[in-house]
Amino acid sequence: MRHSAGVPLIELYEGENPPVDHRPVDGPLLDAWFELNYRLQEEAIDAQVNKGFIEQWLMRLWTIGAPRPECFWLFLARINELVLLCASRYVDCCEFSAADELLVEPSCVLLNAQDGRTAISHDIGVRCGPLLPSLYDLLKGSGCMTEDYLLSVSRRSEQIRQVLRMLLGLGMGNAEDISMRLSCMDADQRRDFRSRLCLFDRKIFNEIGRALHLFMRYWNIDDEYVGKYLRG
Repeated sequence: MRHSAGVPLIELYEGENPPVDHRPVDGPLLDAWFELNYRLQEEAIDAQVNKGFIEQWLMRLWTIGAPRPECFWLFLARINELVLLCASRYVDCCEFSAADELLVEPSCVLLNAQDGRTAISHDIGVRCGPLLPSLYDLLKGSGCMTEDYLLSVSRRSEQIRQVLRMLLGLGMGNAEDISMRLSCMDADQRRDFRSRLCLFDRKIFNEIGRALHLFMRYWNIDDEYVGKYLRG
């Protein structure tokens, strides 16, 4: 399978011996989900991830049935990670209007949990809450995700809002304002200022991708990978 340059691969086994004799029988649906998981890894490059990209992947997720409900929720968690990354980068760069599209403004994609799946609609006039809070509510209501992961999502969401308020309070309206402020600081002040930004990375996005791959391969919830995100 091809992988785009610059996109980290999902490393499945980092120093561990993979389990044997537990792989389920392959089938077209399962193969499609392995492809879906890797395709998201390939396509979710920083320059491409925005609200439209995220909503397209939500629609793609809805069009394919899941081999098990846990697969659906792990994949939705990967999309949720992209929303967090996207919103945090918008805020760190003072792109507040773009951040508001994910944090505050109602989404044109309707998210409504129905029988353990997500109904998504582009019907004219149909609206729901903002993407980030809506996805959190869906993941929390699924009963599949661990409390530690949900707490991590909640904390990072609040951090994004805190950074947004801080930058607005400092009168910063764009990335140039930040650069100007940093140029007037000494090294310690710059370090302190940067420590108060989000600066999120793709670690959890990649880890959930690995967890989904391992779960689909062995249908096992181990403590090291899958169990960090999926309840046993």
